Formats: sequence, structure tokens, C-alpha cells
Amino acid sequence: MKAISDYWSRFVTSETPTTKGGFYYDVTPEQLAAFARLSTKQRLEWVEAARKFTLLAQTPEMRERHERLRRGLPIVP
Repeated sequence: MKAISDYWSRFVTSETPTTKGGFYYDVTPEQLAAFARLSTKQRLEWVEAARKFTLLAQTPEMRERHERLRRGLPIVP
């Protein structure tokens, strides 16, 4: 997984947010062009790596809310 994250880190650059909280990133035209050159398999691998990262970063509360949304329920019981 380390090699994948090193590879994909070239496509997203982190910046300091201009407002409190949240996350900000900027994608350059060169990064978009590089992504456009990827094969379908490589793009799907990128999506899968992003999904796994998102799952690792979730709090238990956030995970429960996402599960409720997936089932079509309100996020708050």
C-alpha cells in the first residue's frame, strides 16, 4: 500500500486551509492531464486507494453515519 500512496501523492497536493477546519487541495492542469493518461485499471486502483484511506480516517461516529446513509436512513437516529 505504501508504494500506491507514494504514487498517488503526486496527484494531490495538500495546502494549509484558508478557513478553520476542513481540508483543501489543489489539482493542477498537469495533474489532471496525468490522471487522464491513466488506464481504466489504474483509475480504479486510485479510487480504491482513496476509499481505503477514507475508511482509515473515519471516526466510529462518522462510520456509523455513513452506514446509515448507505441504508437510506437519516444520519442521526
